[in-house]
Amino acid sequence: MRSKNWVALVALLAVFALVAAACGDGDTATTAAGQTTTTAAEQTTTTAGQTTTTTAAMSADALKTCLVTDLAGVDDRSFNASAWQGVQDAMAAGYATEDSNYLESADASDWQPNIDQFIGQGCQHIVTVGFALGEVTAINAAANPDIIWTMIDNVLTDENFAPLGLPNVRELVYQTDQAAFAAGYLAAGMSKTGVLCTYGGGNFPTVSIFMDGFARGADHYNQVKGTTVKVLGWDVDAQDGSFTGSFTDMGLARQTAESQFQEGCDISIPVGGAINLPAGDAINDLGLDAALIGVDADAYFAMDAQYQPVWLTTVEKAIAPFVALSIQEQAEGTWAPGAFVGDLNNDGVGLSDYHDWDSRVSPELKAEVEQVLQDIKDGVIKADYTPVGY
Repeated sequence: MRSKNWVALVALLAVFALVAAACGDGDTATTAAGQTTTTAAEQTTTTAGQTTTTTAAMSADALKTCLVTDLAGVDDRSFNASAWQGVQDAMAAGYATEDSNYLESADASDWQPNIDQFIGQGCQHIVTVGFALGEVTAINAAANPDIIWTMIDNVLTDENFAPLGLPNVRELVYQTDQAAFAAGYLAAGMSKTGVLCTYGGGNFPTVSIFMDGFARGADHYNQVKGTTVKVLGWDVDAQDGSFTGSFTDMGLARQTAESQFQEGCDISIPVGGAINLPAGDAINDLGLDAALIGVDADAYFAMDAQYQPVWLTTVEKAIAPFVALSIQEQAEGTWAPGAFVGDLNNDGVGLSDYHDWDSRVSPELKAEVEQVLQDIKDGVIKADYTPVGY
């Protein structure tokens, strides 16, 4: 979640004070995913199992909103797609203009040209997707204080890793390990082999937070039940595990998934956008009695229909509602900067429905998972081990 190359940014630190003067004051809204408003021009979305209705205020001015993807592209069926959905929801609700748009990034060298293009087009709100865009977002936000920025999955920091707290940037971050913990407990209760597994595209905090929470949840199940379910692909103590090193190499993802299935894994949580699909292909092609757990957006609907039978559940993040909310609040004049943390208490994270697996999850296990989620909310169970926010 933290960019480490800040040499280019240091020279801009002196302008941060100027940014504050260019941005209006406003209180942080308490609206979160799952809350419903009922005025005109309603647009309804569902994320993290919650229904959110955004509404266009008659006095709000629509904003030209522009989105820059990370390397996985806008059709990654994950957080890029969810972020763009948030912009589209804001467009439908009248908060973003009809000419709001996105640019995809095939390489890291595309980020600055894409941002330059949007600045030249007069974009009033720019959404940048993914921790990797942290540095370029910080540099451009400081240099363009009249533009509001929404940064997804990253807290912007200086060279000493102290939060920058730029007054024209809102950082959407998620305590994903809370929901992943419950998913790990669920998977441990569902496994027939006693072996679970995970792999990621790269060992970055926004990836490993799922893996860590999942492994800790399975361990909690072992403690409660006296079982010995193990998790391949993540070592909690070493904070390291199985990574393909790519978010686009589907062949390598297939090899990784098959290797873990050969070791007895029957429930896997691959983390990294569409690199979970090769695991689904392995299950379908090899006729395995196995399941997958999705990440970010409900995989049952986000992925192709051929994969629907393999999804046990999804660890969701309320990306679309929180992006739409950021745009809405700027349009209404109530926007405020800072880390906006999604967790179980504000429906920023959660588990999706069990869909085709619903009849296979016993009523007892369903009740236990719900209790785990509630215990995390109430602080009875600690499940947030990866720091997010300020």
